Amino acid sequence: MNILRGGIVVFWLGVLLAIFMDLPAPFDRLLLMAGAVVAVLHLLELMGFAVWIRRHGVFHWRDALMVMLFGVLYLKPRMHAVRRAVRP
Repeated sequence: MNILRGGIVVFWLGVLLAIFMDLPAPFDRLLLMAGAVVAVLHLLELMGFAVWIRRHGVFHWRDALMVMLFGVLYLKPRMHAVRRAVRP
């Protein structure tokens, strides 16, 4: 799980490099498009997670940041923790 999170951090660093630096021709547009697609998917995950977690627990801004960075890799363990805490 930590290796995947490390890979995601490297991906977002690559997207930031593509935004602020001139990369070789195929990589700049590919990284920008991939970053936009992943950001939209994470935003959709965030909206669904925010609705779910507000019904079951407390939603914090750090949760939103972690979902935008790691997506489902953050959601799955967090949802299991909330489910265990809510069960009587």
